[in-house]
Amino acid sequence: MDRGASAGVITELGKSRNQPIHLAQAIFDSETAYMTDAYQPITWSGHTYTALGYFLGFSDIEESADLMVQTVTISLSGVGQEYISAFLNYGYIDRTVRIYKAFLDEDDALVSDPFLIFEGRMDSPVIQEDPDNGACTVAVTATNQWVDFERKAGRHTNHEEQQIHFPGDMFFEFASEIVKDVIWGKK
Repeated sequence: MDRGASAGVITELGKSRNQPIHLAQAIFDSETAYMTDAYQPITWSGHTYTALGYFLGFSDIEESADLMVQTVTISLSGVGQEYISAFLNYGYIDRTVRIYKAFLDEDDALVSDPFLIFEGRMDSPVIQEDPDNGACTVAVTATNQWVDFERKAGRHTNHEEQQIHFPGDMFFEFASEIVKDVIWGKK
């Protein structure tokens, strides 16, 4: 499937040799981080993607015809204090992350517009520090839009949720002990 790729991208995929790169956007509360695994900064759509080279990586992105939850782990190694601070301040949970694939030509210019290969929401950060080697790695997991597919919206009629909305109200205190379904509006 061409995923809406342009003719330039399809031509590049058919070549025996090409230069693929990835562009990643991580949207935080205060700013959006633009990163690329290319060896030089890439400017696209009015934004400059900072070149992180081999310091930026992510797990395999698998496509399926089935509607299922897909996850990807994005990792940054050798990162600066600004990325660690962003994750420690929890400004990332449930924020959007997008990963695009693109190709560079012989002159290191984009062949055509990059195409989206993953979009999801961030959660589950892991920060690993190795003080002996002076290395630090930040990894965050992102899940696609199907993560909430089976979640039921609305309020639940239980004691715990009643306390969230009305602290001290004991109306649903024994609701879990009632096994009979109550159908409202019937005699």
